[in-house]
Amino acid sequence: MWTKPADKPRSSMGKRKLLRFVVISCIVTSFTIFLWPRLESDRVTTETVSNITITSDVGCQPDFEALRRLNVQKLTQYVRREVVASESPSNVLPLSQRLQVPLFPQKPHGDQLHLPEELLHEDCLIPNPVSLQVPIPPRHADASHIDFGVATTIERLNDSLDAFSHWAGYTNAHIFALVEPDERAHEVLLKADALGINLSISESSEEYQRRYFSLVPHLAKNARPETKWSCVMDDDTFFLSMPELVKGLKEYDETKPMYVGGLSESIPQVGVFGLMGFGGAGVFLSRPLIQELSRPEVFEDCQRMDVTGDRRISLCIYQYTSVRLTIDHRLHQLDMMGDVSGFFEAERQPPLSVHHWKSWFHADMAKASAVTEICGDSCLLRKWHFGDGWILTNGFSVVKYSSEKKPGDRSMELTWDSHNGAVFESYLHELGPLRLKDEGKISYLHEDAIIDGNRVRQWYVHRDPEKGDKVLELIWRAA
Repeated sequence: MWTKPADKPRSSMGKRKLLRFVVISCIVTSFTIFLWPRLESDRVTTETVSNITITSDVGCQPDFEALRRLNVQKLTQYVRREVVASESPSNVLPLSQRLQVPLFPQKPHGDQLHLPEELLHEDCLIPNPVSLQVPIPPRHADASHIDFGVATTIERLNDSLDAFSHWAGYTNAHIFALVEPDERAHEVLLKADALGINLSISESSEEYQRRYFSLVPHLAKNARPETKWSCVMDDDTFFLSMPELVKGLKEYDETKPMYVGGLSESIPQVGVFGLMGFGGAGVFLSRPLIQELSRPEVFEDCQRMDVTGDRRISLCIYQYTSVRLTIDHRLHQLDMMGDVSGFFEAERQPPLSVHHWKSWFHADMAKASAVTEICGDSCLLRKWHFGDGWILTNGFSVVKYSSEKKPGDRSMELTWDSHNGAVFESYLHELGPLRLKDEGKISYLHEDAIIDGNRVRQWYVHRDPEKGDKVLELIWRAA
């Protein structure tokens, strides 16, 4: 088994610096603007810079390096706004806050998103920063009593480390990976060590489903004296907050055999796979239970079951023990495809885990979590309603609904595509109350974020291939 070198003292995370490109306006264009006769026309004036078409509505100097990363081809709006994260002295804040201040500057008449030049600096920055109250960040979590197991490949494991670092970095949790033989294992261990992740890698030539179930005895064999819980997960399982996960597991008695997990949000999926803890949400087994399942006669019999890995775990538990699934409704498999904005934008307690964010839908959770460097885990997915009707779901979106939501409305907008015959009622057991999709909602989706010194820069983008994309950059800093 490959293991990382001995733990090093905690070091601060390296700060990524964004290289800025300074674009000099063309002299010929300047003379054209000021000296050429103005023609009356409804056409939007455009110019092309670095293969990006810029409409006259922009009226300021956007960040072209960011536009290239975002793959913006045509730009019709670029707005920057500084956000000052101010810790609440009471630390008692609602999940959603309502403000009087608008997110975008207001025009006296017309479309408020077509901003007059006098409201923006040359670099598209709105002059006045907005102050947002955030909870005091939770204390650093000690997760030394939790082991995590994942069956994957070296390539996928390497790609997952940035996301793992958000919840496992510098927490004393241990991740055990069973991978196909690959000579690059040492390189992945070095990267994990640099991110503060305690990672051990073992190689196995077994096919995936057998390797997945082999995590059970592997975790039992490598349990440390302090280990209380073993979690079997997928390589795209993402935990939003280790302090919240540690707190959540305290609700269960780890001295007894315990099987804790989350159901699929889709009844057809439950019908196919059964009443079990779905692996993508994270399956938590207490130490007494994982030891019982690892007895050779039990493990060998269960390994012969011709079912998927997470179902094999459930059937093995049901066949050989009296333990039954304890459902934790904050562990989410997210068996939903396409537009999952309704899930993330609902005004509810944030999930403990999410899954499928690289495949069934796309929401880069590693980039979404970058803002926690400024305001802590508890501000990820937190919501602010601005006076002009726009709602920020931190790290996911900025939206305006076609009709104003009532305060305290907990309903979840059903935005995703049905799968495997699922209908409206198929999701109520986990996600209700639901409401129909708002076809008139305007959305800016979070697409990128970087840590820039003592700031975090986020980019939210409204895509419109015909009229041009609109970009909102939020620059977070601590008060």
